[in-house]
Amino acid sequence: MLKKPLACASMALACVACVACTVPAARTTDNTSHGAASLVSGNTMFVTNRFGPSAIYFDPSGRVRHTAGSTLSEGSWRADKDQICTTVDPTPERVTPEYCLDLAGKKLGTEWTGNDPKNGKLVFLITPGEKSARH
Repeated sequence: MLKKPLACASMALACVACVACTVPAARTTDNTSHGAASLVSGNTMFVTNRFGPSAIYFDPSGRVRHTAGSTLSEGSWRADKDQICTTVDPTPERVTPEYCLDLAGKKLGTEWTGNDPKNGKLVFLITPGEKSARH
């Protein structure tokens, strides 16, 4: 069983579900659409919460790799216009299967913040290329 901080850190997008996500969209689009897909494909999103930083790499193949400290989780991603949605493989028991984050108006290299009732302030940053959580 994962400790609460580790479980949250390994689910960075899951931690923002209360803040910036909507009901999971239907799986109707692929990673080749414009908007969110072009923003994240081949790039890394850093998410920092009270447990520290984590890095989510969005491989152009549709796979996602999330590192938080020494923890690694993998899954898939898809985009639907301005939303990016991730799924962890396998999905942990108490986690919603898919989380979607609205990236409308977000830009590469520009930080933005959010607030999560359970985890406090969240800081997001999308940077070019593949990077680790130690930025």
